[in-house]
Amino acid sequence: MIDKLLCSRIDDMLFRAERGEAAYGSFLNETERAEAELYLRGRARDLAFRFFGGYEDAERTRLFIYPDYYEFGDICDCIRAVEIRGSGYESLRHSSFLGALTSLGIDRARMGDIVIREHSAILFADEKIAEFLLSEPAPLTRVGRDTVRIYEYEVPEDFGNHREYKDVFDTVASPRLDCVVSALINLGREKAKSLIISGQVMVNHITEEKTDTAVDVGDVVTVRSYGKFRIESLFDKTKKDRYKLIAKKYI
Repeated sequence: MIDKLLCSRIDDMLFRAERGEAAYGSFLNETERAEAELYLRGRARDLAFRFFGGYEDAERTRLFIYPDYYEFGDICDCIRAVEIRGSGYESLRHSSFLGALTSLGIDRARMGDIVIREHSAILFADEKIAEFLLSEPAPLTRVGRDTVRIYEYEVPEDFGNHREYKDVFDTVASPRLDCVVSALINLGREKAKSLIISGQVMVNHITEEKTDTAVDVGDVVTVRSYGKFRIESLFDKTKKDRYKLIAKKYI
């Protein structure tokens, strides 16, 4: 079910865009984005809309709705990037950076991706949050046990998240969701069915409770407590007429 508050915010953005304004919202996680895309079908009419998080393939994105005569490059400067650079003596995790930022009272909805680099992180955030972090005296000087400094960050055109994956190989009797989930998490099919029916499985970030839903190449399957997987191949068959499953698990 699509969140009613999210729908209300989108309706407000649509109203503003219909009056000639470029409207944008808070950062959305992948499930919220998928729900927003479903809700927007048939509602945007003559308007343009786009999800963007400061770089291509961002996980957390803002929704922009605007008249189609606008140039997107002129309205996306509400997202800025800063580098939170450590001393180089400590290894810092995503959770350490997020915890330090939220301890300052910054709402998660005003922050996009936090992309980890060696001894530092690139934060994509609302422009006012970026300005706050870059202000003097510095509001953030420590992350975990390390001292940090914050710098403006110019995002290169080839910027990427450089996510790490673990390859998963198996065979399945059918591309049905219960078969695929069973193979991905290495549990019996009945257990997989139970997880799906109880709402523990998402396909492309939307909860899917039908066990016979067909899974396709490119789909992202998330199983709560077990991880997130991207389906790479599911068409080739073995000599025993089983489907070859190749997937990547996000780590």
